[in-house]
Amino acid sequence: MAAGCGMWLCTHVAWTYFEVYLRQDTPNPFVGDVVLFLHVVPMMAALVVQPHVQRNDHPLRLVSLDFFLLLTWWLYLYLFIVIPWQYVSPNEALYGRSFDVLYACEQVVLMVGVGLVWKRSHGPWHAVYGQLFKAALFYSGGSILACVAIDFHQYYTGGLYDIPLVAAMAWFAIVGMMARSASSDQPMDQEPRHTHSMWTARLAMMAVFSTPLMVAWAEFGEGVPSRVRSYRLLLTVAAMVLMGILVFVKQHGMDRELLHLLRLSRQNLDEMCALKEELESKEQSLRWHSLELQRKNLELQEISFTDPLTGVWNRRYLEEIVTAEGGQVLRNYERARGGDIRKLDHRDLVFIMVDMDFFKQVNDIHGHPAGDRLLQRVAERLSRVVRKSDVLVRWGGEEFLIMSRSTDPSGTPAFCERILEVIASEPFDLGHGVRVRKTCSIGWAPFPWSRNAYEAICAEEAIALADTALYKAKAAGRNQGIGIVPGEGALLIPHAITLEALQNDDGVLTRRVTVQHAGGNINVFAEGLVSTERHDI
Repeated sequence: MAAGCGMWLCTHVAWTYFEVYLRQDTPNPFVGDVVLFLHVVPMMAALVVQPHVQRNDHPLRLVSLDFFLLLTWWLYLYLFIVIPWQYVSPNEALYGRSFDVLYACEQVVLMVGVGLVWKRSHGPWHAVYGQLFKAALFYSGGSILACVAIDFHQYYTGGLYDIPLVAAMAWFAIVGMMARSASSDQPMDQEPRHTHSMWTARLAMMAVFSTPLMVAWAEFGEGVPSRVRSYRLLLTVAAMVLMGILVFVKQHGMDRELLHLLRLSRQNLDEMCALKEELESKEQSLRWHSLELQRKNLELQEISFTDPLTGVWNRRYLEEIVTAEGGQVLRNYERARGGDIRKLDHRDLVFIMVDMDFFKQVNDIHGHPAGDRLLQRVAERLSRVVRKSDVLVRWGGEEFLIMSRSTDPSGTPAFCERILEVIASEPFDLGHGVRVRKTCSIGWAPFPWSRNAYEAICAEEAIALADTALYKAKAAGRNQGIGIVPGEGALLIPHAITLEALQNDDGVLTRRVTVQHAGGNINVFAEGLVSTERHDI
């Protein structure tokens, strides 16, 4: 913009030199008219720069070549249309009319370009380009009026025709200040610049392809002197050669740019492949570490749920699962509500508490390490008795708890017989020549405790009831098992079933099933009746 305004100023300084300093009329045609005509071309180039748009990697030299093609084309048009009537075959009337028409076309092209950029801009830049369009429109009107006044010899330096021209130049300066303020305060638009470069290249190629039409005009135009025709043909050939050289240089630059882009694309592709392989490797490593972490978490969880001395489950594990196990049993009963409960196989839970008799004597006589080894041997024997579906838990100290899943409570006494037999069958080898023979006491309770009132007590309360049965077995002389099961009163008054009532009951709600082991004889007592069986141990 500064270059275009500077060229305009040089033309007016030369005009003023003739009229003010030399005190003579400026010659018409004027040698400075070519500079006045071409000063609009840098203003067109300013639209290509577009400082409001984010620059990309498109080479500036290619855009510069497009600009030089346009500059060459406009200069060619001026030399083709105007100069013949100025120097080849002087004709003042044809010169003035040709200059005015070509100059007006140039102004229209400038205004169209400014209008398109104005339409595509946003924010403060929209206002900047709006002011630039108004200044260009104002300048175009003033310059066309001045050109017409020159043709009629009405223009002179300092006249009224200079007012719109000088005002337009001041307006251009104000627009420049607005643009500088907008570029420093506002972010650039993210609009891609390759579209503008593409249109510039298209206009440049249109200029190249227009030269054959100009040749046809020069050759077949009527009323044109032969000197003008020859001049135009030679000028067109020279312009075609010059523009051909520019096109060749541009094509060479584009080829180099294309090769550079291909190399860059290949490099990016190689980097992407390397990154993909690295990502797959890291993903595989991450997957392996994730599986390893899951395994470690499972091991850690198992360790936290395992008794470190005996290797069986600990009390915390049972507390984690007992609510879910009891809930499943209750849901089975809930689904069977309304049927004959006695005929249904609900596969209930049975909680069996096992306590070693006179365990403290082992610690007092043989020491605590021997007591720990005894607990380990007891856990081993109990593990051989329980099924895979059962849960063996070290409840605390010398007490173990067995949660028997999917069990018919009527078979529990036989299971307790097996436990008493396994514990007392042979001495425990505690190492260092120490062998001790031990017995155990057992207490058990089913869950649900009463099938007719299956929601009366919960699973945790059934465990407490089994613990109560264990203390009754120890109080009755040890080496036996006692189960607290529903009595006739539980069938008659099911609403009276509570944990406290069952623990303190004297035979109304409950009845006891006792299993005794004495030197190879196992006796089962229920409600005072005695059933004796002989077992070889």
